[in-house]
Amino acid sequence: MHAAALGLAAFVLASCGGEAANTAPSSTASSGAAAPDFTARDLDGQTFRLADHLGKEVVLLDFWSTYCEPCKAEFPHLRAMYEADKSRGFLVVGVAMDGPESIADVPAFAKRHRIEFPIVFDDDSRIASLYDPKKSMPLTVLIGHDGRMAVVREGYNPGDEKLLAADVAKALDEAALAR
Repeated sequence: MHAAALGLAAFVLASCGGEAANTAPSSTASSGAAAPDFTARDLDGQTFRLADHLGKEVVLLDFWSTYCEPCKAEFPHLRAMYEADKSRGFLVVGVAMDGPESIADVPAFAKRHRIEFPIVFDDDSRIASLYDPKKSMPLTVLIGHDGRMAVVREGYNPGDEKLLAADVAKALDEAALAR
């Protein structure tokens, strides 16, 4: 019985929603494909357009929700990466996948977790349907300067931030060479 409880805890820590987490590309969003464009409302009620950033910045989309524990564990690392690399043309965009029951909690959650990067609402799952119809959380999609998805990762486990940081550094280096 104890082993079953540990297995369940490991699954919950790795992924909220969708199938079990792994670091392989998801079946819908795949490395090398053009990043699908979207428009969404941000925390300030302004319109965010992904197209406004493609070709200008390296963009990391982070799909999350307020009730996802691995998402919460990932945020300090995303904050640190954003702060360290935003001057090099790196943008993190949090895609809040909370539904009607918890979407109102997103602004307070962002403030409590000191999230400074843009957060957009995906309460109708329109953006998720473009990148991950399974609605795995967290899901990170790194979009290179060329507008193509460089890396797609499902779930979060401690230590994954090192892999993501290396991917971001590589994408930023490639962007610098292309300029």
